[in-house]
Amino acid sequence: MYQNSLPMAGMQQVKELLNVKVFQLNEYDAVAAFSLEEAKEWYMKHTGLNADEAFYDYESHEISGEEKIYEDERMEEMVSVNEIVESYWQGSPFIAVTSNC
Repeated sequence: MYQNSLPMAGMQQVKELLNVKVFQLNEYDAVAAFSLEEAKEWYMKHTGLNADEAFYDYESHEISGEEKIYEDERMEEMVSVNEIVESYWQGSPFIAVTSNC
């Protein structure tokens, strides 16, 4: 984690961020959460999809925090998955990466 980028963050927030992972749940979306189970549960509630619809024939897996993705649809700048989590984590799961725009 880029601890230098969080100089004002409390120790609890830094510890929490260290435990957040990003899970690719299907071919379109990856969710930041503490566990795969939490990510899947949150995703189904968020999207209203059931497990068959949400995950179909996809093998869910953790994405490396070092993996780089395009910041937006203009595809001009890339950011790491870690940077996304650090920027947007607010204590609960969220869609960190999507290709369904």
